[in-house]
Amino acid sequence: MSEEKMLLEFMEKHIDEFMEMLKEAVTLESPTEGNKEDLKKCRDYFERSFSKIGFKCNIVPSNDGRYGDHLLMELGEGDEQVLFVGHYDTVYEKGAFGTMWEQEGTKVWGPGAFDMKGGNVQVFMVAKALKELGMLPENKKIVFLLTSDEEAGSPSSHMHYKELAKKSKASFVMEPTFGDYSGLLTIGRYARGNYTFVAEGKPAHSGQEPEKAESGLKELAQQAIYLESFTDLEKGVTIACTSLNSGNAGWPTVPGVGELTIDARFSSAEIAKEFDSQFQNLKPYNSEVKIRTKGGIEKPPFNEKDPAHKALYESAKKVGKKFDLEMEGFVGRAGTDGNFTASVGSPTLDGMGMSGDFAHQPGKEYINTDDIAVRGAFVASMVLEVLRNK
Repeated sequence: MSEEKMLLEFMEKHIDEFMEMLKEAVTLESPTEGNKEDLKKCRDYFERSFSKIGFKCNIVPSNDGRYGDHLLMELGEGDEQVLFVGHYDTVYEKGAFGTMWEQEGTKVWGPGAFDMKGGNVQVFMVAKALKELGMLPENKKIVFLLTSDEEAGSPSSHMHYKELAKKSKASFVMEPTFGDYSGLLTIGRYARGNYTFVAEGKPAHSGQEPEKAESGLKELAQQAIYLESFTDLEKGVTIACTSLNSGNAGWPTVPGVGELTIDARFSSAEIAKEFDSQFQNLKPYNSEVKIRTKGGIEKPPFNEKDPAHKALYESAKKVGKKFDLEMEGFVGRAGTDGNFTASVGSPTLDGMGMSGDFAHQPGKEYINTDDIAVRGAFVASMVLEVLRNK
């Protein structure tokens, strides 16, 4: 029996175990900026689970006082390693998703099932399969860093990914792939910029003398329309306003101050640099209102044209054919920690986790259960492909 068939059969036989583990992980809600005890419970669950199959686990402190700690897990010995990239935090506030776990037909809904606790469980099953089937190469390692702050931009964890990626033959990002086709991979990621513009004007009574105000709210509303006008899908630029805070409902006051936050995505480093310069020096419509910029580029672009990345993708297409999968690569606008691993030269494949859709959408985020076995077997084969390659 071929290795591919053995891996696929193993994954199929362990579907129930996969689902039980995923359900437990999903119901342990872990909001990025939520209660640290909730984050710890989820992290501890993954630590216990991976320890049982032989992983050495170590806590990596975040040291920022805001997010939870990270979890570094290693299986095997030796200098050559494959790095798995994952996070256990989710965007949802506790209870915001609604029904915690719902299964119907070949779909499962739950907070983080898609982004990305399903991918984390996949790593567990891949490692378990390689170990129990005696396929894990000698003197080689599987390294898995599971972090707590990815949804916030990885402020404390990105440095660890860069260092680990430098030591790794390849980095596999277990983020999900969007859509219901089981052969999708992400071969590139846009750069991400996160900016907050602080307006400082002058308040005034909104009934008695609104004409005397220098409105921060009005200024930021105008800026919001202006900034979003830069979106150019052909050029590879998206600008989306994500938050506008100014004034108080019901108060008879024109607010003088406010904050506007945007999420900016750029297809290249050159484009990112161009817009970053402009955003750092944003000019006000009203000269009496000052604008100060906070933030900047937080994720570098993932250059899919790098020969090392292209070679890894070509390997993925060959391995995929063994499972009757036509692997199809695409460039994603959503940033991941793969931006960081690729930026230091580590060959990186992204979106290797679950198939499904509606990431970050309460009550709608789901995974496809009929892709669990084949995607898991494919990832396991990619580990072997990389670790055996001289």
